[in-house]
Amino acid sequence: MITLILLLIFVGFSFAGEGGYVYLVNLSGSDWKQTHIESNSMNWKFPALLKNGESELVYVEFKDFLFLSHSQAQVDYELVGTGGKSFQILASGKIFKSLAIYYNNLEVNGKPKGWVCEIGWKHDGDNNVIIIGKNGRYTGTCLDGSNWMKNNMDVLGSRTLRQISIAGSHDSGMFRLDGGTAFGTDCNVLTQYFNFWMQLKQGIRYFDIRPVIGNGGKYHTGHYNHIPGSWQGGNGQSIASIITDLNYFTKNHNELIIIKLSHSLNTEVGPNSYRKFNQEEWERLFQKLDAINHLYKNDDRNVHLDQITLGNYTNNGSKSSVVIIVDDPDSNVELGSRWGTGYFMPQNLDIYDDYSKTNQWRSMINDQIQKMHNHSSKQYFILSWTLTQSDSQAALCHVSFAHEPIKELAKQANNQLGILLYSQVSASSFPNIILVDGISSTDVATMALAISTKIML
Repeated sequence: MITLILLLIFVGFSFAGEGGYVYLVNLSGSDWKQTHIESNSMNWKFPALLKNGESELVYVEFKDFLFLSHSQAQVDYELVGTGGKSFQILASGKIFKSLAIYYNNLEVNGKPKGWVCEIGWKHDGDNNVIIIGKNGRYTGTCLDGSNWMKNNMDVLGSRTLRQISIAGSHDSGMFRLDGGTAFGTDCNVLTQYFNFWMQLKQGIRYFDIRPVIGNGGKYHTGHYNHIPGSWQGGNGQSIASIITDLNYFTKNHNELIIIKLSHSLNTEVGPNSYRKFNQEEWERLFQKLDAINHLYKNDDRNVHLDQITLGNYTNNGSKSSVVIIVDDPDSNVELGSRWGTGYFMPQNLDIYDDYSKTNQWRSMINDQIQKMHNHSSKQYFILSWTLTQSDSQAALCHVSFAHEPIKELAKQANNQLGILLYSQVSASSFPNIILVDGISSTDVATMALAISTKIML
């Protein structure tokens, strides 16, 4: 009897297809005309025509039976008026599902014709297919994350920071655990998959760095929270290795990089007495950060950094620039003579940054979209596309059957980084920073570039 029940359950799951969405965003400069479509064991219906500037969400479903059949499908689109330029969207899956874009005779992201862009597959999420065309060039999904600003300087260079969107990482250095408290674990401390250098390669240009002193007086990134009676958390990537990563990247890539320092914490003053940095501790950190190459210099203490064009920061793509914002009000930090030599204060970049404090992605998105509509026209707006563990989730991280790591919550949020954001964006309401946990690809940078393009239409 038990065997029969298990078999029925297994068969039931086998009949249940694995579904998700393909989100088409046409910013190519041409209408997309469907020229061919076919499918095997899939729900696969795509629009016959998608006009330039439009987007459409398409539900697709792999309908494998007992993992025996192999789902396959494709749809072909021609870019109207381009002399036959075209691309295909391909799906394949048995146990492992995948989507890909095959650029037949279309040169995209500096790659040769016939290049295949592997999208992967987000179950119950948005799998974005974005093509952006300008001045005879095409970019979009699977963009060159290391050079996306420079590669689009002809479009973005004349625009100020307030007029573009870029990708950012939350708790940027927390990709590994390097010391911490008894209850600080990978599950409730780590927010990212990659180190600083790899995040730069994925197109991240805004970094949320929270410096701590620990491990015998060394400077690290940190992720700590105060709970009744104690501090709990851990240390991540060292500041020294971040400087190395940053200098290695800017040696070969001419991009603008913004670093915000906040939430300083000295963890070596007693387990219940952690505190903000004092001025001497900040000074020691600044001495290390002085080794960063290409620090942006501006001797106007009243400068509004968001009113400077991307081209000005990078000399139209011929140099790198690194801007450090020191925003840690309770520590009473002073920059002294460093002000304007790469280091700036909050009054130089009026940031709105208010996360949603929820572990439910629907609630987070509704909250952040509403804040975007209310505040993005007035301030440099950070869209915190992040989920926060509940107290019980954080406390039970060491219990394998009960935990839900921060990075797993990040997947839930990042799976929805498609229509729910893009459809809400307009020239008067858009994010300057899309801040996320769990960076794993160039998807966030691609969405930022699509938003920057959309608001210019």
